Amino acid sequence: MNGEETFIGGFMSGLLSRGFLGTRVGYGFYFTTARIFGVDPGAQGGSELTGTIAGYIDGQLMPSLSADENTKLIGELERVKDFELAKDQVKRIELKKPGSYGIGFGRITVVPDTGRSISIQLRHRVAYDRLMQLTKAFSPELVAT
Repeated sequence: MNGEETFIGGFMSGLLSRGFLGTRVGYGFYFTTARIFGVDPGAQGGSELTGTIAGYIDGQLMPSLSADENTKLIGELERVKDFELAKDQVKRIELKKPGSYGIGFGRITVVPDTGRSISIQLRHRVAYDRLMQLTKAFSPELVAT
């Protein structure tokens, strides 16, 4: 992407799961001003990103990074991504809250203009809240609840 792409923020957690009945725990979503990245910590070096991201953002969901940190982080995301979609390739991002008292999963579904949707379970309200913040910062008009 162009040099004007800026990292918005990301969230990798065991509060996100995928697979049949959510048996594969852990996933990450990262957002720039131009793209959304999915990162599977169990594949393609995604587990390496956890430490790198933690070092950059110091616990911040949407950190302020220097130009060098921004470039390096986006390069790392490109290296370990499970998927990536440009903003103009995303039809919508659907978010469903988990049930009350830990009963029932929520869900984030990224629906591209073409191809298969990416759907990840949200195991806790914290995951929903953080992804809602990130998706609205990425592109509020794409978010459906």
